[in-house]
Amino acid sequence: MSQRGGTTCANSLKLEMNKFKAFVVKKKQRESTQPLIEDNNDIQDGFKQAPCTRYENPLVQNTLNIHKEQRLQSEEQITLEKFAELLHVPLEDGSCCSTHRQLNAEQQHLCLVQRSVDQHFQELSPDVDQNLHQYLENVRKMVITEFVRLGPPLTRMGLMGSLIDCYHRETFTRLDDLLQIVRPSKNSFELMKWVLHTYLSPEMLCHPELQEVDPIKKVDLLLFTEWVGKAKDKLLENVENEVKVFLEKILQNERDKETVKDDLYVDTIQCIDAMIEAGRQISQKLSGRVQDVCFQELLNFLTQYTNEQTEILEKKAKVDQPEIKDFFKTLKNCKEIKQYIQTKEIKTSLLKETLAVLDNMETFTLKVLKEITADMTERYLKKYFKSENKDFLPLIQDLKHLFSELQGFQGVQMRVVHEAYKLVTYLYLKHFIQRSKKKLLRCWGPDVGRTVYQDAEMLQETFSMMAPGVEQWHLMLLSVRELDECESFDAVKLTVARMHDEYHTWSEFMEILPALLRWKGLSKRKIMELEDILKDLPNYQPRAGSVSWFLCFIYKRIDRNKQR
Repeated sequence: MSQRGGTTCANSLKLEMNKFKAFVVKKKQRESTQPLIEDNNDIQDGFKQAPCTRYENPLVQNTLNIHKEQRLQSEEQITLEKFAELLHVPLEDGSCCSTHRQLNAEQQHLCLVQRSVDQHFQELSPDVDQNLHQYLENVRKMVITEFVRLGPPLTRMGLMGSLIDCYHRETFTRLDDLLQIVRPSKNSFELMKWVLHTYLSPEMLCHPELQEVDPIKKVDLLLFTEWVGKAKDKLLENVENEVKVFLEKILQNERDKETVKDDLYVDTIQCIDAMIEAGRQISQKLSGRVQDVCFQELLNFLTQYTNEQTEILEKKAKVDQPEIKDFFKTLKNCKEIKQYIQTKEIKTSLLKETLAVLDNMETFTLKVLKEITADMTERYLKKYFKSENKDFLPLIQDLKHLFSELQGFQGVQMRVVHEAYKLVTYLYLKHFIQRSKKKLLRCWGPDVGRTVYQDAEMLQETFSMMAPGVEQWHLMLLSVRELDECESFDAVKLTVARMHDEYHTWSEFMEILPALLRWKGLSKRKIMELEDILKDLPNYQPRAGSVSWFLCFIYKRIDRNKQR
């Protein structure tokens, strides 16, 4: 084209542009409330979008298209290579942009950004499970470094949003991979804690040096929340499996006589409490879910444990001289675990079921323990009340030996001694009233009451040494001497009234009192008269039915003895 022709074309273009400016001014005057071109709405995901307005003048539209194309071509020629250099990636490597030349400038920039992100992320090593903390720390430092370095230039180019999105998506792609790899619950907790407490915190995306970039506004939070949901499910699965394996190991150690420990409850509680605490460091809600999983496994564990212990204790109870340390240990384990779970907020149904398992085990253990104590005591008492030597010491020595290892089980000591002391005292009275007063006088001499008093003092001394402060059940035996020394029916009335006032809460004694009065020699009429007197006293509680099954048994034995 000649110089004159070029000048004419330029003048024509200039004239058309002036016309376009005049057109825009008139347009704004007519539609003052609606801008012709809205510059703030043509950006999406960091990329400029072509305005939707088309101009009626084809020459004007064509001119703008030419200018835009020239701008993009200039940007590509000037910045694409420098952009690749800025990102520390080769302009073309065949990995991401095999059709690089067929892409427009925006697509080429995005391709380079993605290539840079891929290049900066480390591949997951086979031992990442052992070095998870270091891997996550490397990711954190790398993301901050790249955002700080590339923030200013990419913000000017309108590509910072693309960089943030690429790093965000690649981060969670790697986190997805880690979810499938990590196995120990410790790593599951660390992974989730990193995402919830570090990723969106001032330590990473809210880092002080990234305030101008403000990555939080540009990340896909839906991707974030979806990952958290998957991670929670995976974490609970790992917790369930790990707790199950650990509790099974505790059971196996319990079966192994060489490694058996007295404090099964310690390892059990530590295992579960560690899981719950790890969840609490992340969120209270997660801690609650972890607790539900742990206590369900605890219930399964306790069910198996109590079933096995029931069989073990039953076998031990059948031998002639059973060792009862396992009984104390079982009671201690049940008590401590029961106290522990009652401090937690657990689902009502799960709590009730777990407590029922422990209560049943405690009840069974005490029942068998009392049977062992009763068998040993009755074997001796059957001979004792027929003997003339009045030697009560062998029974005391046997009781001391039976409970010799109880001192090592604080917490259940008082309960065991309370039950054993009450039982031995009750059995003493039972065998005492089965033996007629006449025969006892023949064996022991005239001072039967004094002998019973001495036996009662020995029992009190023995059991109070086992558990200081234990209930003074020997007072039931001391009442025998008091009644025996009553010389009139009026004295008996006063003594019985005082006994009722002091021992009305001891149902066992109040039930056996009528049989004790018959042993003294009172008639049924006088015993009924005494009971009428008791009815008028405060705190009187009538016996269920006429007499208890035990008293029926006692009456029959007394009548049978009198007939002999």
